[in-house]
Amino acid sequence: MWFKMHPWVFPAIIGGIGFLYLILNIAAIIETKKIQSKGSDHHISGIPFLGGIHLFIAGIISPIKWLAILCVLDFTFWWFLYGIFDIGVKDDVESEIEQKEDIIK
Repeated sequence: MWFKMHPWVFPAIIGGIGFLYLILNIAAIIETKKIQSKGSDHHISGIPFLGGIHLFIAGIISPIKWLAILCVLDFTFWWFLYGIFDIGVKDDVESEIEQKEDIIK
């Protein structure tokens, strides 16, 4: 017996799993901040990109393709871009220039 599934069933399941991973990663970050605020150097690690990948796949296989953009809700996506483009280098370079100017004077 062959039956046809509603087009939203599988994307909803995959997207739900993706949101679950996002929530667990955010909870891991919050718990790590609590632990480290008490002076410990331990951390709880999440699974980077997994929630975003699930949301991307769910968006691609859904009837509304633009839902794949929801993958940017994963914070590791932004951390990855931050690491690649090294945002904040401008402040470091400016402080180094100021230090060199102080040494020269």
